[in-house]
Amino acid sequence: MLLLLACPLLPLAACEEAPPTSFAPLRYDYLSVLRLNVASISTVDNGVPGSVPGDISANAPTPPDQALLRMAADRLMPAGSTGSAVFTIDRASILHLPGGSLEGEMDVHLDIVSANGQRTGYAEAHVRRDFSAGSGDSDGNGNADSPAHLYDLTKQMMKDMNIELEFQVRHHLADWLVDTAGAAPGAIQQQSLGMPGATPEPAPYGAPVMPSAPVPAGPFPAVPAPGAAVPGAALPTAAVPVSAAPAVAAPPMTGPAAAPARTPAPRPRPAPPVSAGPDAIFPTGMPGGAAAAAPSTPPAPHVLSPQPGYLTLPPGTTGQPSQPGGGY
Repeated sequence: MLLLLACPLLPLAACEEAPPTSFAPLRYDYLSVLRLNVASISTVDNGVPGSVPGDISANAPTPPDQALLRMAADRLMPAGSTGSAVFTIDRASILHLPGGSLEGEMDVHLDIVSANGQRTGYAEAHVRRDFSAGSGDSDGNGNADSPAHLYDLTKQMMKDMNIELEFQVRHHLADWLVDTAGAAPGAIQQQSLGMPGATPEPAPYGAPVMPSAPVPAGPFPAVPAPGAAVPGAALPTAAVPVSAAPAVAAPPMTGPAAAPARTPAPRPRPAPPVSAGPDAIFPTGMPGGAAAAAPSTPPAPHVLSPQPGYLTLPPGTTGQPSQPGGGY
């Protein structure tokens, strides 16, 4: 009897279906924001599912074109007053190739348009990805287009697209990027000046800081030790009481100005003393060149012949002249 009651329950358990798999939405607001110097940003979707023959992207939990539109909304931000930017999706497809593999492709470009409608900047990005299901995931018929596989392929392509698009924008549209402080590259920063003597207002957060005056490279004077004497420093003196009477200014000078002090002229050197006797080297006097050496000083008199009695004979000589033929 118990077996008969348990049998009708078996078909009911077999009819229960597995709960559907949920997929997290693809968001990109955690990445850096690209602020463009334009007043508005619009999007154009030319890669809707089915725009390419054989496209199966509509079966994905998040179609590739919707992921690209989400990326543009999360990462592109207008930060200017004029002009506009247009983000265009050229292609966002997933093809199911023979053999059970998937091929994904994404093509986008970003245009900068001036206020008069002229295109002034352009950047484009392209991504290609292939996906092959494992032996445990395939159903044996080469069917790899399950929602999980399509979701993984879209997620991988979007990871590549975020990197590629940011690189192309920073490389080709650097002049239209605005930093976090709201200034475009190369913009002139300004600061209001207050009244003389007033404390200047601090610069806004993120504004570039102007460099201060350069510091000399040195050498710097040594700092004296405590208690050491400093050359040229005035010594402290005792305080002198000051009279309460007002100081009387001295009358201005009305006479002629005093002549500036003159530097005394150098004294001439005295001439060396002259010997009373003849010069042993130049008995006839100095050569003519000696007088020319000092034309400003008169030459000293020289004795050209010895005085009488200056020369004497050695003791023991008779003073008679020698006879002829005696000696040489």
